Amino acid sequence: MAEHEPVESPTRWLPALGLLAGLSWALVIGMVIGVDLARGPNLLSPIHLVFHALALITGILTFWPLEKWLGLAGLTVEGTLGVWLLFTAIAIIPAPTGTLLDPPDTPVYALMLFAVFLSVAALVRPVIAVLSRRWLALKAWARDNRRVRRESYEAGILVAAALALAALRTLDPIKLIALAVIVVLVEIILLSLIGVEPAG
Repeated sequence: MAEHEPVESPTRWLPALGLLAGLSWALVIGMVIGVDLARGPNLLSPIHLVFHALALITGILTFWPLEKWLGLAGLTVEGTLGVWLLFTAIAIIPAPTGTLLDPPDTPVYALMLFAVFLSVAALVRPVIAVLSRRWLALKAWARDNRRVRRESYEAGILVAAALALAALRTLDPIKLIALAVIVVLVEIILLSLIGVEPAG
């Protein structure tokens, strides 16, 4: 009877991939701060292509190891798209000068809010997964990836909604607390209505 070869643990490469991801984040943030990409004569110039490639690589190096380690399907695609859109909006697209409802600035705000939603949801999702598996006593809930995805989306919606109110220049602490309460209540209702999806 043939012996099965031991399966290599994905966690073995996490420190090295984490180091590469940190370096990639430093490089792309350095380009955002130090290079005036918004005034380039050609948005497909070599420097812009390097920026886009670096932003995409940053997302992949950040989220792919977490997706494989925690079994969070789709995290790499959503996180990479969110990070790339966010860096592109910050570095290349001119900053809006009006409010969210001003027609010339509405598409810019919409793009930035979508990028923030994806980025926050992708960054929060592994945190929710790890905390759930460590602290929730009910294993079915702790490993319910559907719940983890939903709660990460709720966090992304909360941050994007707060920024939308800020873009309308109507954000205040009361509205922020109200948004958080609404999100929590919605999640409580969904938990009571939707069943558990066990991992596996």
